Amino acid sequence: MLLFSRSRGRIALAAALTAAFALLVPGVAHAAPPSNDDFDQAAAVTALPFAAQLDTGEATKATDDPSWCQSYDVQGSVWFRYTATADGYLRATTQGSDRSMILAVHSGTRGDLKGIACDTGTAATTTFRATAGTTYSFMVSGYDAPGGALSFALDSVAPAANDDFAAAQPVPALPFSVQPDFSVASFEADEPGSTCQSEGNTVPSVWYAYTNSGQTRSLTARTVGNGSAVSVYTGASLPELKQVACKSDSYGQPTAFRAAAGTTYYVRVTGPADAREPITLTLDDAPALDPSVYQSPSYPSVYDNVSFSAESWNDIDKPMTVAWDFGDGATAPATTQSVSHRYAKDGTYTATMHATSPDGRTATKPVQVVVTTHDVGIAKFSVPASAREGDSKPISVDVSNTRYTETATVVLSKHDGTFWREVGRLTIEVPARPTRTVRFPFSYTFSPDDAAMGKVAFRAEVRLDYPVNDARPVDNEVIAIATTVNPRATRIVAV
Repeated sequence: MLLFSRSRGRIALAAALTAAFALLVPGVAHAAPPSNDDFDQAAAVTALPFAAQLDTGEATKATDDPSWCQSYDVQGSVWFRYTATADGYLRATTQGSDRSMILAVHSGTRGDLKGIACDTGTAATTTFRATAGTTYSFMVSGYDAPGGALSFALDSVAPAANDDFAAAQPVPALPFSVQPDFSVASFEADEPGSTCQSEGNTVPSVWYAYTNSGQTRSLTARTVGNGSAVSVYTGASLPELKQVACKSDSYGQPTAFRAAAGTTYYVRVTGPADAREPITLTLDDAPALDPSVYQSPSYPSVYDNVSFSAESWNDIDKPMTVAWDFGDGATAPATTQSVSHRYAKDGTYTATMHATSPDGRTATKPVQVVVTTHDVGIAKFSVPASAREGDSKPISVDVSNTRYTETATVVLSKHDGTFWREVGRLTIEVPARPTRTVRFPFSYTFSPDDAAMGKVAFRAEVRLDYPVNDARPVDNEVIAIATTVNPRATRIVAV
């Protein structure tokens, strides 16, 4: 125990002497936190533009450093402070730093700070509207470790040139595309409401003006970007504006409107001031209306109600109104619903669709309707009333046909007690005859199983070859009254 205690004492003494020697030896550097390491020692920004570079590797964290900007633990913060001399926009950035930084802007005093704006990254940038006489404190910090080589800059920036309705940016030609900067945009007093916004219509906005110098035509307006919306108005001043179209960003879907010749349309684009992605506005001519036409059934007869409809996958085309000319002298007025029509005679008809979109685009499309009525039927089905086992007896099926010469097949089946089982099949050409039929002759030999059951039921079915369909299949199948089947007769031999 004594040796161990002496050893520990020698180690402690050596460490103390080494530390003392290091303090006395000239030329040995000792890192210290930056001078603006704490909120109370924030570096004063006295004039704009302002830029500073400093090493924040030894920056420390105060217990009351705010952490509202991000979910990471704030480490190694430094502070800058500026009192705005005029109302307007200020932009702070850490662009040029060697690593990701957390940039947060505050107003208020220590212990009562209010978050204004923030951003993160190697080029963290935030823009906000400043009020003259208000002091703003900028905290720059690392994530889970102190920062490194920091570049910090602060400057005033001009508001968006088209921030106000009166300064709407002219749209020179179509198609037109632009990415406005909403960080320097504001909500102007008396701006009209929009039916496609749910933020109380107080989000930042910019304005564009388009005058249709050509003929009346349909245009589309769309925005792409979270939280964005586009609204289109007519009128000469904010109080006079009337909305003609509106669409919030819905996977980039546009809104369409009818642009009259010589009329100026004001396009307002709104978006969040802290948008994390570019917001894009696009104005263009609307695509041609090109709906698809559907008819059912595809091969109708005079007994069918033929259904017609027109549909488009393009949202700006909906709801379409469609009028129909069926090609046989009958028509249907414009409606958003499907319509149906029955043709009185076989023939080839050209039905015509006349569609109109909500913004006034039109389309006309013909569709050829071929009406063909195929109709065969079983007029008579003759089976024997009785038979004995082993007897072969005739069975006949008479088929009627009054419209077209048909190739018909008659299938003869018997019921075995569980299922229908085919026992014969004949295919014969059946001419079209108003009062005569064609007979399909069969012969059937009664089996021991038939005799065991005592009765046999027969079924006849007449079928037409694909793709021909029988227009009235109700008379294509007949089940006859069951035939009584007796056992085979027993011979009596004379002795």
